[in-house]
Amino acid sequence: MDSADIAIIRELSRNARVSLAELGRRVSLSRPAVAERVRRLEESGVIRGYGADLDLARLGLGLRAHVSLRPRHRSVRNAQGVRDRLLAIGHVLSCVHVTGENCYELAIAVRDARQLEEVIERLTELGDTTTGVVLSEPVHAREVDVTAWLPRDGAS
Repeated sequence: MDSADIAIIRELSRNARVSLAELGRRVSLSRPAVAERVRRLEESGVIRGYGADLDLARLGLGLRAHVSLRPRHRSVRNAQGVRDRLLAIGHVLSCVHVTGENCYELAIAVRDARQLEEVIERLTELGDTTTGVVLSEPVHAREVDVTAWLPRDGAS
């Protein structure tokens, strides 16, 4: 990966719907050169896909929370068992397996406090929970320049 690939990644992470022609202008490459680089980044798995950045509040899911889950039962300690049960509960935006006292950290979105209570009750069937309600999001994932973390040309 060189500085042109990093520039492409930066631009696509900000707006994946940008045209190849516009992307080329932004990174100072021709449209065919950009198309080839994007294809290589996709084929190598660096770019895994493209998605929509949804406004959950406009979808009626105005309350978000982060829930720490510590499973009590062996049947929900494996990742596939947890995945299946969380997908069945719904409202789970993401789940990561972490080190520390709690095994899983969940991000959930619900309509209101009543629905949050219902989801937490279902989660407590899996284990002990600790919940924090999201008040605001000072830094959104699209604002983070992930390319700043990557080594530059010739650097290790």
